[in-house]
Formats: sequence, structure tokens, C-alpha cells
Amino acid sequence: MPLELVHTDVCGPFRKRTPRGEEYLILSIDDFSRFVWLGHMKHKDEAFEKFKSFKALVENESGYKIKSLRSDRGGEFISNDFFDFCEENGIRREFSTARTPQQNEVVERMNRTVQQMARAMLDESGTLATFWGEAAYVVVVILKKTNVRVNNTQTPHELWYGESYSVKHFKIFGRKCYIKNTDEQLGKLEPRADEGILLGYSPHNKAYKCYNKRLGKIVDSIDVVVDEKGYIPRHVSHEDIEENEDYPKKQNDEEEEEPQEEPEEKIRIEEKTPSRYVQKNHPESQILGQKEAGVQTRRTVAEASSYLALLSSTEPQNVKEACKDECWVKAMDE
Repeated sequence: MPLELVHTDVCGPFRKRTPRGEEYLILSIDDFSRFVWLGHMKHKDEAFEKFKSFKALVENESGYKIKSLRSDRGGEFISNDFFDFCEENGIRREFSTARTPQQNEVVERMNRTVQQMARAMLDESGTLATFWGEAAYVVVVILKKTNVRVNNTQTPHELWYGESYSVKHFKIFGRKCYIKNTDEQLGKLEPRADEGILLGYSPHNKAYKCYNKRLGKIVDSIDVVVDEKGYIPRHVSHEDIEENEDYPKKQNDEEEEEPQEEPEEKIRIEEKTPSRYVQKNHPESQILGQKEAGVQTRRTVAEASSYLALLSSTEPQNVKEACKDECWVKAMDE
């Protein structure tokens, strides 16, 4: 049932603050549907107020009550006010053991997924890191409406609200966009649109969230044209991906052993092995020498002659002595 168990965790602080001065984000996940709620905070001590707002929202939407809350033993979750509030509302508290994040793995893995996807979106689009809050919110929207649970055919949005959701309005994060200028004092020859950067979707309006370069602030607007035509995804080669030590290599991914090169002498001996076959239409009267010797080409003869000097029983001391040895003469002629 929904809200039988809720996982929650705080992530941060981030090195860059959002335009609103936020440094932390808090995630809450319903264990039944895996629906994710995200909130931004300036300080950790805001976690209690965020949870109270979250509780009122989800209980009003679903009609169910939160039965159990699982978190780590961070200071923001073990305050007296937090304990008293949960006790008054009949919420059972569950804590993970110190330095054992796998006991709260649902939200810990989601934390990592949100950070990795937001980092990839910011890097791919070249958007400033100060907009990490908007990128994280877009990630959560994508996961809620497109991610399908294992052994299930429904998304978290469908499990929570009981209805499907259209994703036709999804656009590429960080792309250049043009926002309609609604200023009433516009002149006849002034531009009717401002250039901006698409930062996602408004949580309160049916509109896009964009950074207006002319105004220097984030605005919500439905009259937005996003330039996606010239977008080419960046190609990532295998060499650019750092190996993760947590995941061992599979047998198929192991590098194949390079075949050892055979000695050069052995290769040449095999090349000099005569062939025992004669072409069908080759008249035997034109064969020079013995048929069993096979076909000899100029290359094999030249390679064989280069070793003739090694057949000499004595090594000459000078040129005159070498000229007297038939093998040395042939070797020098080659």
C-alpha cells in the first residue's frame, strides 16, 4: 500500500549554490510506487519543515497515512522536534546502522542516480553548475514519468496517480530557447523574443522554466521555442569511460591475449616448403627439374641464396679467399 514505508535522505552541500542560495537537496521516496519527491534547502536544519510539508502533501493526495519513515542517523533526522512530531502522528522511525548506507539503499541509490544524471546534463549542455537544482528537478521528473520498476509495466507516476502521463512536452535540457517578450512597452521595431536557456519545467505552472539572458533571471513561460535541430549528441568512446572498480570485468570484456609471433626463421622455412600440386593445364614437358620439388619463385630463390654464405665450412679472412669459395661468390652476387 502507498506510504507504508517512506525513505528519505539529505544530499549536500554542493560547492555551487543555486540562484536562490540553496546548497542541499532532500529526497523522499514511497516504497510502494517508488515515486520521488525532491526539495531544495539552504541549511540542513530545514529538513524537519520540509518533511512536515511533504507529509501534508502526500497524505492529502493519496488518502493514506505515513506508517513508517526510514533514514540515516543524520542530525537533521534525530532532533527532539522531529521525534515528537513523529510520535504525535503515529509514525514509526527506522534508522540505518552507522556507516551502513545499504540499509537505506533505495534512497541512497536514487541520490547517486540524480547526481550522475544532473552532472551529465550540465556537462553535455555546457550549462553553469549553479543550475544544478533545476537539473536535479528535471531528473526527478524524468524518472517519475518514464522509469519502469522491475517486474512491473507501470511507471511511478501511474502507480501513484492511477493514470498515464504524456511526455510530448519534454525537451533537451540546456538548449538555446527563445522566450516571448510580453513587455507592454515594446516598440514597433524591437525584438519580440528574448534568448534564453531551457532549464526544465515549472513545478507550479504548465510552463517551461528558462533563464532569460536579457533579464538575467529564471522565468516561467509557455510561449517558448526550443532550438533542438542542431543538436548532435556527443560521441563517447570506450577509452573516455573510466573503469569502475566496484564492478569486476566480465570474461567477454577481458582483453584477448595477443598471439605470440613465431620466430622469423620458422616462418621463412614454412614459406620455402615446396608445393606438391601441379596445375591441370600445365604441360609436363615445360617443367624444369623434378616435379616433386614444387614451384619455386624468384622470392624463394632470393631468400634461399641469402643463407648460402652460412653453408661455407670455413670463414674467409679476406676478399680473395671469399672469391675462391663457390658459396661465398653466389652470396656476393645476390
